[in-house]
Amino acid sequence: MAQKHRSLAVIVPFFVGILLLAIMAGSALILGIDVGRKSETIRVLESESGEIQRSLSALVDAETGFRGYALTGDAGYLEPYYQGLDRLREIENASPDLFSAKLDIDGATTSLSDLIAAPLEQFKLGIAQIEQHGPMGGGNLEILARSKQLVDGIRKAVGTTLAQRRDEIAAQGRDLDTQNLLAFGLVTAAGIIAIALSVAQFFAFNRQLRRRETTEAALQLRSREVELAADMTNALQAVPTREESLLVIADYSSKIVSDMTGGLYTYNNARDQLVLSASWGGETVKSQLAESFAPDQCWALRRGTPHIAYSGNPGLNCHHVLGSPHSYMCVPIAAQGAVYGVLHLATPQTDPERAFDPVQDTARGLANRLSLALANMDLREKLRSLAIRDPLTGLFNRRVLDEILARELARADRARSRLGVAMIDIDHFKGFNDQFGHKAGDVVLRAVCDQVARMLRRSDLACRYGGEEIVVLLPEIDLENGVRVCEKLREGVANIDLGELVPGAVRVTVSIGFSLYPDLCNDPTDILASADRAMYESKRNGRNKVTAYEGTSAGPAPSDDKARALAPAGSSARAPG
Repeated sequence: MAQKHRSLAVIVPFFVGILLLAIMAGSALILGIDVGRKSETIRVLESESGEIQRSLSALVDAETGFRGYALTGDAGYLEPYYQGLDRLREIENASPDLFSAKLDIDGATTSLSDLIAAPLEQFKLGIAQIEQHGPMGGGNLEILARSKQLVDGIRKAVGTTLAQRRDEIAAQGRDLDTQNLLAFGLVTAAGIIAIALSVAQFFAFNRQLRRRETTEAALQLRSREVELAADMTNALQAVPTREESLLVIADYSSKIVSDMTGGLYTYNNARDQLVLSASWGGETVKSQLAESFAPDQCWALRRGTPHIAYSGNPGLNCHHVLGSPHSYMCVPIAAQGAVYGVLHLATPQTDPERAFDPVQDTARGLANRLSLALANMDLREKLRSLAIRDPLTGLFNRRVLDEILARELARADRARSRLGVAMIDIDHFKGFNDQFGHKAGDVVLRAVCDQVARMLRRSDLACRYGGEEIVVLLPEIDLENGVRVCEKLREGVANIDLGELVPGAVRVTVSIGFSLYPDLCNDPTDILASADRAMYESKRNGRNKVTAYEGTSAGPAPSDDKARALAPAGSSARAPG
């Protein structure tokens, strides 16, 4: 009971102090809002007073210019007059509300715009009169006197208005000083109360803080793990390849779960096996990690939740756990509904619950980090592939062709070797699309590209040039062998069975143009165009042919003496007919 009373004796004053702080904070907030409002009012009043003063100054300049022009007839005096008018218009455009606001002048209510309009009208009448009759003089000064009277009246009215505004600014300033002093007092009192509460809180909870030392140590360890995980994420953003990413994962994971042997298993391309991609920890248990296993051999993947067990006990043991008995934990790695792999942790301890209870949250957090890392790696690989591969055919795109063609031409120059270029175009492709549809056309285009890619050497390169055109680079090849390769490609395409791919289609053929640098085309900038011209020669000669280009002449297509058509089935070259 005494302990309960002591607790109440501490808690009640503490909450009373909190309530006082809340009241003071609310009062200070209200004062702050009012101070801000008064400060804004003072700023607006000062700004409007300045604009009124500028307007009066501009009007006086206009009146001075008009007076000089009225007395002398010298148009040079009109310059300050027009400058004053321009400034008045500028001020009115910038502050239309100020000019339309009503002013109390000698008991009458009028606007600044109306006040200024009267003398301006007199100025305008006077200038018109002077332009007709010459300078004013003698008794002909009525307009001049009237305009001066109006300006003097405006001076007086503006002076009265500015005096009223100064008084209002002074009154607002006095209120502002009082509120600032009150706010300072509230803040000071709140600070004193806050300090007192802090001291009371320190003494009241000192015993609880001592009891939390163990928890703080655990939090520090958790903070270090989070820091390491964040460092790992940053490091993964800086590495360009999957191999380096896996090395980073192994390095940081060994620090995050330092007392455990671990392995990261990821799916292979066929997604029918999980392969050990990274490992860390003690060599004894590490050497027992399976190199690969099927997805149904892991209970974590079967159930979609972490699985903890001791391999020496009968029961739900993962079939991929090998070697001497030990405790292990498998955590599925998933992100955005896709499973990327398994995080496997192992320790020689025999009690899995005791071994993994302190690191369960750490393991789950690491698995979450790894899921994002693996998802990013997959995304980067897909983006890298999209940047260099044509998504429909899987061949390299034209950007890659431009880069590699320039490199191969330079290599041919250095090594004094040859570079063959074959331009391949599918015959009657537009008619095929019209007859069977564009989806069937895509199927045929993929089949042709797959056939071409399968028949090339590892050193050759096939790229989709555009539409139904394919470019093949054949490094270090001579004319005879280049033509032979083109013939094999033509025959290979002609042998594609379209019956299963596109019902109703018979077969597909290609026309090929072949050029050889530097033998047939010694201009590196014309090598593609020369192969293209040779390909069009094959088209003109009946399609389903190979034509080798000869010569370096420019033009849309080579003449008959610049190309020779090669008959199908490997017959010798013949002149086009």
